[in-house]
Amino acid sequence: MIRVHIARQFDVRAADGRRLNAEELHAEGERLMQSLLDLEQCNDDFCDSVTATDADKGTVLVELLISDETETGAFEKSRTIVRTAIHAIGGATPWEASADLGADYRPRDVQLEYV
Repeated sequence: MIRVHIARQFDVRAADGRRLNAEELHAEGERLMQSLLDLEQCNDDFCDSVTATDADKGTVLVELLISDETETGAFEKSRTIVRTAIHAIGGATPWEASADLGADYRPRDVQLEYV
């Protein structure tokens, strides 16, 4: 079993494509953080969720500690967890984007490091 820190950064826009203002982006980050904390309650494979927003860049950063048998497994697990949290707050991802959903999350950077 390995334990890794995974950071996923997303460009976040409104459903109509406009950039969220600072207040909207920070509120989105807070809602996503709460969704991740809710998921932690029913999943022993990840912990220490963190979100951070950068209004100047229009990004949300999600960080997780994940346990899995392999790097690939941890990477895929992080994608599933983050996607689930985004969808739980009404957001859209490229995997299941829809015009009737809220903020649009587009993957930007992913970083994996051993802890």
